[in-house]
Amino acid sequence: MSFAVLLAGAYFKPFLTLLSGFICAIFVVIFHYFIFYSISDCKINYQQSRIVRFQVVETYSEQSPYYIKASLKNIEFCSTGIRPAPNAMLSITSDQPVTRGDELSAELKLKPYRSVKNFYSFDRERQALLERVFYKGRSVGEISYLNHHRYDSLRVSYRTYIEKVTASTQLQWLYYALLTGDKSKISYEDRKHLRELGLSHLLAISGLHIGLIFAVGFYSSKWLLRMSHLRVSQSIQLNKLFVFVGFSCSFVYVYLSDFIVSASRALLMLGCYLVIYNLGKNPVRWRSILYALSVVLFIDPFALLNPGLYFSFLAVTIIFLLTKNTVNLSLGFLKRFAQLMQVQCALFVGLLPLSLYYFSGTSVIGLLINLIAVPLVGLLLLPFLIFYSLVSSLLDISGLLSLVDSALYYGYQLLLSIPNDWRWFSLNEFSFSLLIISYITLLLLYFSPNKYVCLIPVCVYAVDSELQPEAKFQLDVFDVGHGLMLMVSHKNKAIIYDLGPQYFGRYDYVRRVLLNNIIKQQLSVTATIISHLDNDHSGGLTSWQMAGYQHTLATFHPQGLLNKCKTTTLKLDELNIRSFTAKVENASRNDQSCLLKVTGFNYSVLLTGDISAAAETKLVGEGMDLGATILISPHHGSNTSSSYEFIDAVNPEVVIHSSAYQGQWRFPHPEVVNRYNQHHIQQLSTAEYGHIRIKFYEEKYRLEFAREQESYWFEQD
Repeated sequence: MSFAVLLAGAYFKPFLTLLSGFICAIFVVIFHYFIFYSISDCKINYQQSRIVRFQVVETYSEQSPYYIKASLKNIEFCSTGIRPAPNAMLSITSDQPVTRGDELSAELKLKPYRSVKNFYSFDRERQALLERVFYKGRSVGEISYLNHHRYDSLRVSYRTYIEKVTASTQLQWLYYALLTGDKSKISYEDRKHLRELGLSHLLAISGLHIGLIFAVGFYSSKWLLRMSHLRVSQSIQLNKLFVFVGFSCSFVYVYLSDFIVSASRALLMLGCYLVIYNLGKNPVRWRSILYALSVVLFIDPFALLNPGLYFSFLAVTIIFLLTKNTVNLSLGFLKRFAQLMQVQCALFVGLLPLSLYYFSGTSVIGLLINLIAVPLVGLLLLPFLIFYSLVSSLLDISGLLSLVDSALYYGYQLLLSIPNDWRWFSLNEFSFSLLIISYITLLLLYFSPNKYVCLIPVCVYAVDSELQPEAKFQLDVFDVGHGLMLMVSHKNKAIIYDLGPQYFGRYDYVRRVLLNNIIKQQLSVTATIISHLDNDHSGGLTSWQMAGYQHTLATFHPQGLLNKCKTTTLKLDELNIRSFTAKVENASRNDQSCLLKVTGFNYSVLLTGDISAAAETKLVGEGMDLGATILISPHHGSNTSSSYEFIDAVNPEVVIHSSAYQGQWRFPHPEVVNRYNQHHIQQLSTAEYGHIRIKFYEEKYRLEFAREQESYWFEQD
């Protein structure tokens, strides 16, 4: 691409501007990466503890051990460079309370930040990159309290004040989000409801909010000057003063919202428009949006990783395209309503591909609800909240807010009474290629004089989809750290083997990983089998039962999970699934693990739980049919398992170790790795590859890895 632009610039002068901009963008990205987003040059050895001085940025637990995000001010044996202090996620054991703003010194064991990586799941590593979280670690020694700083005192004070004056309301989360941009008070259920109703965007501080704040500052300063009866020289351009006051009010509002993307975009667009206008240039709307985008990306090119950037700028672009020739304030009510409906429909269609790609669906009823909600929230509720927050510092007018709150809460409950089928339309398989095809089609439909041309990319995609071969069945080995959770699926039916670990008594991978994959692939779970009741294999059991899958345990565990699984055979259409256990005397819990063998289409998969060499010997001695194409290594690759005779009996083509990256036990064990290497067996580890997916076709199988799908150079290991 660089060569193509360079060649074009050499022969066509108009391309020289594009070339210079392209080169500038490369340098901006490189500068930002190495200054703000690259990991420190300091070499970290997890086995070696270091004295680290750090400041607490956020706390996520209220008792020891405290789980915190910290800014590392100084790391022992590491020189301080020009880069800002990196952040780390730390587990701190302390007898004293640890709060935001504390500056501490402690002996820590650090390692580079790395999270699990699964298909169809939130990318925590990318989020950590954006937050400049480069390390994770834990305290191993004495902790010294050095100081306490008032962290971001103005913003914190403002948010505390807003929280106080809205405390007695039923929709406090709504008012708090609108006035501060902080959505932390919105519950999971309310987030889900807002998304289904198509109202999530109302909580994002956008151009409507910024324009309103600017107008308040502009006209208030104008009114105050008129009321003061001051004599002002005619040489002073008062309009510029009023503009400055209005823009300053908008800036303070965006600062208090912590410069979220949508608010920053709107503020920069306003600033660009005002600068162009005051320079006497033609304030073309396209200039303001392009300049704003350029400034946003110049300040932080990695904002491109934030989906909000695309929703924000695309929404404004659609409005600009549509309102160029249609908005006329002199029109009557019906024609204005028709124009508003036209804009809303255009926004729905224009943002639909993004919504399907990022959220796997879109709100159905939102198209109608927004016709009322947008003017209600933007033109009535927000001005009222600003007025209320200002006056509340002088007078108690909480009764007025309670009246408004009751009316809004009643309306919100009416919206929640809308059936779920009317709220949300799901489309699970919406790939990046389909996203690109969708926008190429929309652009051709809008700009091309021959509208039939837009069918070309659609036809190309349809033909390509039809030519893709369909897998006979699929194996998903999820990345759950030290633990095991996998799924075998065939013809929209699935069997689950183990449910992964649970951490801190509340966090597991069932909700965030397994259920997402089931929904995305539109699967129906036929049966669930728990190999044994160790936490790393059954930790997600409670979440699984709460999700409504308790009945799927009956096939292999009719007598409950405390007893050995039932030795049985299950047919999943063309797949044969057989469960069995090793008959070991005085067997440990690990050796009581239920094994599963899946056979079909000339392939077989063997799932082994945590059996040891003793159970392996017993199975081989009994002449069990253990041969398999794919083997899930016993006990995550522990040296107590994977004996030579067991490997000979299974003779797999691929063995998969479900293990944690630099975990406590360092699985797979080097000796185990060596045994499989001696048999020339391909070895894969979830610690290295993340979620491993194997698709079985008639004549071959294909391996897919979550970490190999990382398309950005700065995400590569």
